[in-house]
Amino acid sequence: MASCFLRNRLCALIALLSVIAASGGLPATGLTAAADLPQDPAAPVTLAEAGQWVIAADYARDGRTLVTAGGDSLLYRPGDVVAWQTADGSRIGGFEGHPTAVWAVKLSDDGQFAATAGYDGLVKLWDASSRKLRHDLRKHKGWARAVAFSPDGTRLASAGEDGTVVLWDTATGTELKTIAAHEAAATCLAFSKDGQTLVSGGGDKLLKLWNVAEGTEQGRLEGHTDAIWAVAFSPDGGTLASSGADRMVRLWTVADSKPLATLAGHSDWVTSLAFSRDGGRLVTGGMDGSVKLWDVAAKGEQEGPEKAESSVWTVAFSPDNASIFLGTHKGPRLVPTPAARLLPPPPTPPPTPPPAAAAEATMLVPLEFKSMAGATATIAATGIVSVTGPLAKDTYTLKTTLPAGGAVTAIRLEVLTDDALPQKGPGRSGNGNFVLSTFAVLAGTPGATDTPRAVRFTAARADLEQPNYGVANAIDDKAETGWAIGGGVGKPHEATFTIDPDARPAAGAPVTITLDQQYDDGQHAIGTFRLSVIQESAPVVVP
Repeated sequence: MASCFLRNRLCALIALLSVIAASGGLPATGLTAAADLPQDPAAPVTLAEAGQWVIAADYARDGRTLVTAGGDSLLYRPGDVVAWQTADGSRIGGFEGHPTAVWAVKLSDDGQFAATAGYDGLVKLWDASSRKLRHDLRKHKGWARAVAFSPDGTRLASAGEDGTVVLWDTATGTELKTIAAHEAAATCLAFSKDGQTLVSGGGDKLLKLWNVAEGTEQGRLEGHTDAIWAVAFSPDGGTLASSGADRMVRLWTVADSKPLATLAGHSDWVTSLAFSRDGGRLVTGGMDGSVKLWDVAAKGEQEGPEKAESSVWTVAFSPDNASIFLGTHKGPRLVPTPAARLLPPPPTPPPTPPPAAAAEATMLVPLEFKSMAGATATIAATGIVSVTGPLAKDTYTLKTTLPAGGAVTAIRLEVLTDDALPQKGPGRSGNGNFVLSTFAVLAGTPGATDTPRAVRFTAARADLEQPNYGVANAIDDKAETGWAIGGGVGKPHEATFTIDPDARPAAGAPVTITLDQQYDDGQHAIGTFRLSVIQESAPVVVP
C-alpha cells in the first residue's frame, strides 16, 4: 500500500476514507487580501513553498483564488485551510480554527460561503470573503469526510464516518435533516445541477441518490467492489463519475442511473476525480501518485501528466483548464494540462487456455487453536475456523495431524466470508481486509506429538493479490510484509503454498501451522478460514 502510516490508521477505524475532488465550489468574488487580516509569520508566502499535506482543494469560479485544506499530519494535529491567489501563487490568508486535520473544503457557487470538515467530526461554515467563522456544525460522530453546497448555496450537505449525511441551512447553521445513508462510512457527496438530488458514496460500495427536499432514497448505483472515495456530476449534469478503492473509475448516465463506462488503469485506490469545465475530460488521482486523464465521450485514457512523488489526495482542473492542481502528502503541485491525445488501446490479450484441473485437497480439522492476543475460535467439523474476541496484532497457532495418503506437496489456506465480519470479511478489520505477515508450518514424524522441523516453501500463489501485498510476502521471513486482498473483500479467496520436494511431511505426521498477522494498526487479522492439504498419490502396494 502507498502511504503506510495513513492506511494503518484508516483500516483501524473504517473501510476507507474519502476526499472530494475539487470541481464545483465557485465563488464569483475574490477573498479578502492577505494584508487585511493578521498572518502567521511562519506560514509559507506562496503556494510553491507550502509543504503540508493537502487533502482537499477548491477553485473559485473566476479562477483568481484557490483554497486548500489539510494539516501537519492526516489525523490529530491542527488543520490547515489556506486561500491563495492563482495569478502568482501568493497566500491570501488562512481559515483558522480546526483543531485536527481538515479532510474536505468547498466554496459555494454564489461566493458567500466556504465549508470545511475535520477529523474530529466538526464541520465549519465560513464567510468566504473575510474568512470569518459563521457557524460550527456539530452532528457527526467520528470523521466528517465530505461537504457539498447546493447550487443556490442555501443548503450544505456533510458526510461522516458514522454513515450519516446531514443537511444544513447555510443562513442559520441549523440542521435540516439527518439521513442514515450508508451501513459503513459515508465518504463523498455531490449535488445535481438542479439541486434537487444529492448523491452520496460509502464504504458499503454503494452510490445512493437522495431527494433533497424529502431526504428519501431515490435509487442506488451498484458496481464498485470496494469502498467509494469520490463522486462528481459533469458540468451539464448528464453524467456522474465515481472512483474508489477497487482502483476503478466508473461513469453513469444520470437520466436512467445506468452504467456508462468502466475506466481501468489505476494500480491503487483512486482517491479523487474532477471534470474539466467543459465536461469533456476527467482527471483522476491515486494513492500510488498516478494522475490520469480520460476522454469522457470516447471512454478512453488520454496522455496524462507524470506520476507524482507521493500519494495524490485531490485533483482539480483550473477554471481555464490550462493546469491541473494536485494535492499530495508532500504539499500542493500545479502541472500543465497535457494536450488531449488518446492513448492507443491496450493490445488484445492472447486467448485464455482452458483451466487446468484443480488439485484435489483434503480438509484439515484443527485439534487446537491458540491466539497470542487472546482471541478465541470455534472449529467446525468441516474444518472452518471462526475467530472472535480481542483484536490486535496476533499470531494464530493451530495443531493437527496430516491425513492418510501420500506425502503432502502443498498446503492451502482459504479465507472465507462471514456475515458476522465487517464487510463480510474475510478479515476482521473495519474494511474486511487482513494482512497475513507470515505463513509457517512445523512438522514431526508420524506417531510423535512434537513438531520440531520447519517446512520449507518454494512458491506461493493466490487467486487475488493486493498491489504490493502479494502472497509471496507471507513466506519471505519478513514480518513487515504480507498478503492482503484489497479490492476483493466480501468474497472468499485462497492461497496455496508449495512445499520443497525435499521437505514434504509424511502422511500421519503432526503439524503446527502458524498464521502471523503483524500489520501496524493491530486490526488486520483473519476472521474466518479453512486449511487443507494437497498430497501425492498414495503408493500402490503390490503383493
